[in-house]
Parts: sequence; C-alpha cells; structure tokens
Amino acid sequence: MRKTGKIIYCLRNAKDQCVSYYHHLVNLDKVYQGMTHSLTFNDYFEKVHRVRAVAEFGLWEEHALDWLAHRGQENILFLTYEDLSEDTERELRKIASFLGLPDNQETLDRALRKGSFDNMKQDQTLNYSWAGQNFIRKGKVGGWVDTLTEKTVRDSR
Repeated sequence: MRKTGKIIYCLRNAKDQCVSYYHHLVNLDKVYQGMTHSLTFNDYFEKVHRVRAVAEFGLWEEHALDWLAHRGQENILFLTYEDLSEDTERELRKIASFLGLPDNQETLDRALRKGSFDNMKQDQTLNYSWAGQNFIRKGKVGGWVDTLTEKTVRDSR
C-alpha cells in the first residue's frame, strides 16, 4: 500500500455492521432492482455469514483484517464508529490533527452540526430519499441486540 496519501479508516462492531448491511440491502431495493425486497434477515445471515457466500463487496471480516494489518502505518488513522458515537468532538479533533488542520472551534462546531446523525438523516442528498427508503436508519451503537439471537451470535464465531 502506498504511504503518500492520508487515509481515515472507520471500523464498526461486526454485529452492528451485519445488521446495518442487511438493512442497506433491503432499504435500497430499488437500486438492486427488486433483488432484495423479499430477503429476510435469516436468509441474509445464512448466505453471507454462515455459507460465506460473498457479499456485494466481499466479506466484511476479510476487508477489516486487511486494513487492520496496516495499524501503525503513519498515513492511516484508525477510528471506530463506537468512539465517534461516544465523543464525536474528540474524534473530529483527532481527524483534524491527523490532517494537519488548524484547531478552529468555529469549524469544529460546524462539522459537529453538519455531521450530526439527525442532520444527515434529514439531508436528502445523503439519505438517498430518491431510492424510496431511508439510507440512514438509526445510527445507534449496539442495535444488533434487537435483531441477532444468541444462536445467531454463537453461529457467527
């Protein structure tokens, strides 16, 4: 991997990512030309996570492991969705520092406002309202507990 550009990589809890990607597929059924409208979560989980049939862009864990192999590389900043949710301002300050941007409270406040979940959910250019469903759904950490059963979690190991 080249070491000239700066890369910001954000990783999400695997179980939350699993549920989020399922909803991404189903909610953007118009984009997928009707291929996902009848997809149940159990069908999705079975095909992608148990049978290991490759998802649209490959398996999440392979993607994550490939990137994590580059931890410590100076031009890559690793963040987690959970940390961003917990303290967005702290994480934005990390990003600004990594990019060599000046410490500017006005700019930070604007980024916090514009990048808030509620603001992005209301922004039609970000929320893909043209696709008929909300692309930006809940944005919660730990939401997987509402979908995944203990058996599903056990089977995914």
